Amino acid sequence: MLLQIDGSRHDWLEGRGPYLTLIGGIDDATGKVPYGLFREQEDAQGYFLLLQQIVQHDGIPMAIYRDRHSIFTQTNAAKLTLDEQFAKKREPTQFGRLLEELAISSIAARSPQAKGRVERLWGTFQDRLVTELRLQQVASIEGANQVLWNFLPKFNARFAVPAMTEGTAYRALMATPLTEQLFC
Repeated sequence: MLLQIDGSRHDWLEGRGPYLTLIGGIDDATGKVPYGLFREQEDAQGYFLLLQQIVQHDGIPMAIYRDRHSIFTQTNAAKLTLDEQFAKKREPTQFGRLLEELAISSIAARSPQAKGRVERLWGTFQDRLVTELRLQQVASIEGANQVLWNFLPKFNARFAVPAMTEGTAYRALMATPLTEQLFC
């Protein structure tokens, strides 16, 4: 199972409130949007919260497809530490360590077009979700998240499709001291 994740900075509230970033993901096989949340900025905590909700409700995805944001991987501009030079690889970011701990493959896209599924989702949401936010006269991040969380089940019911093979491609979350610490 491949989960495409991304953030979309946009005037979601059309001037009634601050610019917000919608952080979310889409299941590449089914088109289901398992979770999303509005944040003030695209930040690591937003991606941690995204993954936490997805793991708790659906299970652990096999892989994520993401951009090359510094949240996911260290930039090449930074000099390698001595440990990194000996290991011949960069130390992972905090989010990268989480992916390693959960055995989630992380695939970096080389362009926005490569993440077409999630990029098209943002275009759809910038039309449909913005309209929902306008109709409900939302002017805050809290209100925007409430509308989003009510919107997603209806969106998924209309546009998600069943997987070709029965069952789930998500791995179950096993109770370990690490998962209890991360997700409780």
